Amino acid sequence: MNTSAVPFLEIDKLSKSFGGVDALKDVSIAVEEGGFLVLVGPSGCGKSTLLNMIAGFEPASSGDIRIAGKSIAGLHPSRRNIAMVFQSYALYPNMTVAGNIGFGMETRGVPKARRLERIAEVASILQIEPLLNRKPAQLSGGQRQRVAMGRALVRDPLAFLFDEPLSNLDARLRVDMRAEIKKLHARLGTTIVYVTHDQIEAMTLATKIAVLKQGCLQQVGTPDEIYSRPANTFVADFMGSPAMNRLTVSLEESAAGLNLLFGRFRLPLAAPASALLDRCRSGKAVEFGIRSEDIAQVENSGTDRPSLDLTVELIEPTGSDTFLETRDEAVHFTARVANQCRVRVGDTVPLEFDMSKAHFFDSESGQRIC
Repeated sequence: MNTSAVPFLEIDKLSKSFGGVDALKDVSIAVEEGGFLVLVGPSGCGKSTLLNMIAGFEPASSGDIRIAGKSIAGLHPSRRNIAMVFQSYALYPNMTVAGNIGFGMETRGVPKARRLERIAEVASILQIEPLLNRKPAQLSGGQRQRVAMGRALVRDPLAFLFDEPLSNLDARLRVDMRAEIKKLHARLGTTIVYVTHDQIEAMTLATKIAVLKQGCLQQVGTPDEIYSRPANTFVADFMGSPAMNRLTVSLEESAAGLNLLFGRFRLPLAAPASALLDRCRSGKAVEFGIRSEDIAQVENSGTDRPSLDLTVELIEPTGSDTFLETRDEAVHFTARVANQCRVRVGDTVPLEFDMSKAHFFDSESGQRIC
């Protein structure tokens, strides 16, 4: 998808305060038409508040929201042509599935023949045709979520808003429904804004991710940009499971580049970025980060990657991979290794580091250096 396209949904310097407490602070995000924006962050970061402001349920304290270049900030929710899917499904218990899906069209005066036609179309898309005569109490959680999505789909809106729609489902069903939402987006091509606290959902669904913390936007980018070049230590820690390995290191210039000094270790870094050399020459410590998948057990003695001997403290098999939590006094790293790894707690293992994937942050501000 072309992320340089003209923005379709524009969130422009949006702020919201409740009783003097800032819930959102000067947030700006642009989404292309047909994009899938995921708002992610810990509880209380402001993501649901932002979604409610797009929907029109909460007025902005300042800033603007535009769709296709037109401001919708002053419009009543019913006039925004935006459909919302709630965490709680919000189905009418006394109505059938067909009644729930068609209720909004009925209140807008859509002729019955057209209502039935649209209900049938949406039921086919969501594969819920056999459920149309059932009541919500007769449905599973996944089926209720499909009905809630169907009620939004029949409106043919400018954008869909999803507020943690999968949080009430069990783990297996979450995976299945996540795939269905991704397929639905590919089929319809409608702009989606999706709120979740689950970074796996964010990475798998989004064309663009916005990471929020305490009402402040930390970073906006593609899933790869967010994961591979996090703007600060908060994003580095929040996006990824397990969180990025991070520790404070001193820098030492060498003939081959730089050495990272921590504990009793010296880890070489060839061809360092100029910004990192400047930090070294100023004598400032930095935060060194590396993902678990960029640390591997040494299997070939001829490898040219730097390695450290570390003691295994915990082994976590996950099926396809195994995570090794390793330690040497205050130095701690988690490595992702092959599932056939044969080590035991207490073993000392050599681990090699792909320093081309290293991340460096300012140790005071947490902002990315390189």
